[in-house]
Amino acid sequence: MCGIFCEIRQHNQSYKDEKILNRLRNRGPDCTHSIEVVVNNDISIYFCGTVLWMQGSEPTKQPIENDVGILLFNGDIFYNNWSNDPSLSDTQILLDKLSNCSSEDVILTVRLFKGPFSLIYYNKHTQILYFSRDRIGRNSLLFHKADGSYIISSVLGRKYPCIEIAASYMYELDVVKNMLNLYSWETSIQVFNTYHVDDWLKLAQIQQSLPDEELNDDLEGTFDLNEEDGIIKVIEEITQNEKNKLIILERLLLNNFIFKTVTDITSLLEKSVRVRVDTQPKRCKNCIKSEVSCSHCTTGILFSGGLDCTILSLIADKYVPKDQPIDLINVAFKTKNNDSYDVPDRITGRQSFEELKRICSSRKWIFREVNVPKEDLEEYQSSIIGDLVYPRRTILDESLGSALWFAARWDDELDLSPCRILLIGSGADELYGGYMRHRQSLKRRGWLGLSQELLKDWKRISYRNLARDNRVICDHGRQPRMPYLDEDHVNYVLKLKPWLKCFPSENLECGLGDKLMLRLVALHIGLKNSATLPKRALQFGSRIANKKEKGSDLSKTFI
Repeated sequence: MCGIFCEIRQHNQSYKDEKILNRLRNRGPDCTHSIEVVVNNDISIYFCGTVLWMQGSEPTKQPIENDVGILLFNGDIFYNNWSNDPSLSDTQILLDKLSNCSSEDVILTVRLFKGPFSLIYYNKHTQILYFSRDRIGRNSLLFHKADGSYIISSVLGRKYPCIEIAASYMYELDVVKNMLNLYSWETSIQVFNTYHVDDWLKLAQIQQSLPDEELNDDLEGTFDLNEEDGIIKVIEEITQNEKNKLIILERLLLNNFIFKTVTDITSLLEKSVRVRVDTQPKRCKNCIKSEVSCSHCTTGILFSGGLDCTILSLIADKYVPKDQPIDLINVAFKTKNNDSYDVPDRITGRQSFEELKRICSSRKWIFREVNVPKEDLEEYQSSIIGDLVYPRRTILDESLGSALWFAARWDDELDLSPCRILLIGSGADELYGGYMRHRQSLKRRGWLGLSQELLKDWKRISYRNLARDNRVICDHGRQPRMPYLDEDHVNYVLKLKPWLKCFPSENLECGLGDKLMLRLVALHIGLKNSATLPKRALQFGSRIANKKEKGSDLSKTFI
């Protein structure tokens, strides 16, 4: 994952901060480069990029420049058919395409990108600066106003009041007039809204200061709740008298409609995992600068042992080279009342690790136990993690961010995971109904209420989770890749009726009705034990969270 930084400087003001530069280098350890462009007598633009090499035959330094424009690109474009030359990186291809675009065509071209990214592109001729996150919001991009300058960066810190740039739009900034056009990801090419950049920033600050529950999302629309498929009746009849979870899942798979849905989802997840495993130099951290072939671990999985990550692990076994081990990284925290690291996720992790070894006996699986003492947790939350989580500031943000930061770090005096890619299960709960509130919504408001709750979770995922997780994981020079958030898989699942995602009724208890379709996928690909594991939140499974604290409260790190 690369680090990108852009500062629009007025009257020769500049804010060089070595701490920010070091954080950017952590994200992109393979090369660093910068350019400064003079716009007029009063304005200049400074671009800086750090690169984690993932595509092309060699690292492409950033920013990358030609006669027309300058590009900073952080992410991956998957499934493109723009070039058959594997030696070219996606960054070089994108600059070539954007440089041949009119202003309107820049927006149309960005809309075609499939994959996680954030980008900053400057057209020298028009003096227009474009910036955007991908439409799902998988990568981080922050915006800060300083005295005499504007800063756009992958990461900043607590001393820089900033916003997360909303993934809902693509942005077109006239750097001379400071006027900002917002474009929707939807089909219309018309400008959605226009602001002076200061007015836009104030509005965004107000919105992002609200608690998540108070953010107003447009949940209007038609939901297809027609029961003509008969699936509700099928599920209710099978579960009416049968209590054994595995038998229920096996009987559900006998239904042709359900089985077709399961195989469709399995194929989409396999395609998603494959491209995310294949798109890399196939060398580990230790061998990345060597010309010799590498048989060390290049792909790791953040592994609680739960349903989502175990599915990803088993699918990854099909596509990771057979001579490479796969790291299963499991994090646990020591609490005041517990001297053991045998937390719930550690126990589940070992169980699922054993199941993977039985199914894929020829694969070398490495179960890496990340044990975090309380004093280390407090030290790094104060010195590093708080800056990476920011501008998210709640106890829940800090807990989840800390768990992911320590899991992605995984080093001690004796060992270091050499993987450069981390597969994570982000998005599975939002897409397939994994939260307790989904069960409550069905009970209180029926299938319409559940549909609305699922849609609300999906629309909020970019600013509740994804950018924060990107910042903390990338701090260790590893690339987080999220197969459940592949565009093709997402589009398929969003169109499913709610009972084909989950069925959290009273008859289908936790470990069955929640994420029912994923449980069927798990059984279909050979996972029996993992298929019925109950959902457990990372902050509780790893024991980082204090159940007496309210997750939505402001963390003391930010007071």
